[in-house]
Amino acid sequence: MSVDLENDVVLLTCASGKQCSRLIPLLYNKWKQLRLAVNSPSSEELLKAKYPDATVVRADMSRTDDARRIMSGVTTLLYIGPSVHSHETEIGYTMIDAAYHEAQHGTLKHFVYSSVLHPRIRKLMNHDCKRYVEEYLIESGLNYTIVQPSHILDQFPVEKLLQSKDPVFPASFDPQVTFSFTALQDLAEAFANVINEREKHYLAEYTACSTGPVSYADVIGMLSEEIGKPIHIFKKDYYESADQFVSMLQVGKDGDVPRGTRDAIHRLLLYYNFYGIKGNTNVLEWLIGRKSTSVEDFLRQRILEIGRKMDALS
Repeated sequence: MSVDLENDVVLLTCASGKQCSRLIPLLYNKWKQLRLAVNSPSSEELLKAKYPDATVVRADMSRTDDARRIMSGVTTLLYIGPSVHSHETEIGYTMIDAAYHEAQHGTLKHFVYSSVLHPRIRKLMNHDCKRYVEEYLIESGLNYTIVQPSHILDQFPVEKLLQSKDPVFPASFDPQVTFSFTALQDLAEAFANVINEREKHYLAEYTACSTGPVSYADVIGMLSEEIGKPIHIFKKDYYESADQFVSMLQVGKDGDVPRGTRDAIHRLLLYYNFYGIKGNTNVLEWLIGRKSTSVEDFLRQRILEIGRKMDALS
């Protein structure tokens, strides 16, 4: 059962988010039936303008009718769920149920799930949500692949620090605690290979770390060397950090943040402050067929991209 690049429909959810930013260009000129699911009108307009040959659909994945609608006729699904959402588990269940319905009565062959590194960490509520979704998916009978990325390396504010006269990096937790990072380009290539090769990856679970353990302070130190000026680090107050994290996420109908989201953020910051999240690069390197992106290589490439962008504007 090989892939049909002309007729098979590939659906990506949360398609305007960071995980799809590097993936869509890898699939856009290869798959003729690319369906991009978003939640907001602004995301819908943005992707329609950027990828006119793709089909962009807007949906609320917590609704069974919407989940089935966007899944109709789909061959491969990459399910990326909402980040630190108070109903993340339930939304995952709804999407898996819709996928099962399509597999039984339609065309679905492959469910690819973007999870998180070490979903078994129960102290982290957002990880625990994904653990339940993974379990539900494994027991669904669907042909699945689970990919588990870690902290996204691309979220470092390289451009802001590069352009600042006296750059300062505000750390939300102890910057000396080590993490393994995932570069979005590496993750995109991993997703693309899983989608393009399909059956080879049925019933597989892959960790997706680009780096070994490295601290935020180490990353900032490497960036400081690359740009030739010191970057100062200060650790923000715990509650200030929590409030800033929460402000970036979804709010309720009255503008209030759900308590589950608030609690997940508070636990997350405490956990990061003491333990970090660490993994191994071997699986990702096998999956993409090359060495994964190091912190140094990522920073150099990002600085080059910023330089080209500034040259184009001048």
